[in-house]
Amino acid sequence: MKTLIVYGSRWGGTVPVAEKIRDTLKKQGYSADAIDAKKNPQILDQYDLFIVGSGVRADKWTKETMQFLKRNAELLRTKKIAMFVSCLMAEKQDQAGNKAKKQYLENIAELYGLKPISFGYFGGFIDFRKSHGLIVDIMTRINRNSLRKNGLDTSKIHDTRNWSNIEAWTHELAKVSFDK
Repeated sequence: MKTLIVYGSRWGGTVPVAEKIRDTLKKQGYSADAIDAKKNPQILDQYDLFIVGSGVRADKWTKETMQFLKRNAELLRTKKIAMFVSCLMAEKQDQAGNKAKKQYLENIAELYGLKPISFGYFGGFIDFRKSHGLIVDIMTRINRNSLRKNGLDTSKIHDTRNWSNIEAWTHELAKVSFDK
């Protein structure tokens, strides 16, 4: 059984999530590859399970990951698929967090007629000290006080990724996908 993890990341925070999923599968003895959606993976028929994920910015998946889903929806509907996002909203265990989970995962799957066997909803990563493009930098400066009230200190890194949760999700996904 072979797995392909296709991911999108704007600022690099989703890359380690995809790598953790890949490495966890490999430690369990499964074959797994991870590739950035920007590289437009081509040879897909050799894979039994697809795990497709993205970082989220302004309530959107990365453009390249959405293009991968669109281009390959027909194939993905015939394979096992799981989806994940890495975003700061995942730490919210309230109505807003549940709404985001539906928007970022279930609605994206429905858009392409996909029936994932599992959804992973993981924390995100942002380093406000680095530039994230002119518009984001301006919005951060304008909304600095509001962001701080919501627990986002714009003077440092904000990392809500929980590696144990990512590993546990991957173990459960492998059990559902590969074990009989």
